[in-house]
Amino acid sequence: MGTVERRSHLAALGVGITVLQQILASPTEHVVGAGLILSGVKGVLYLIGGVIAAVLCAFIARSKGYSAILFAVLGFFFSIITLIVVLVIPKRR
Repeated sequence: MGTVERRSHLAALGVGITVLQQILASPTEHVVGAGLILSGVKGVLYLIGGVIAAVLCAFIARSKGYSAILFAVLGFFFSIITLIVVLVIPKRR
């Protein structure tokens, strides 16, 4: 893996962590504006699941020769669907 790829992976991970920190550190009154999915324990579990799926999708996509950042973003928002797709797609030549 090249230096540029490592930097892009670290940048994607840093963005994900920053977003998670901002959501968890925000006052309670702002969470209501974000919707019910981000409230309470249920929202935190969805976020943790999204981050785990994003990391898994990124590593698998990178090992198959695809964009890790693209699949990390897709994995965060469409967890299980993206994981299935990245497992099924063939390696790039």
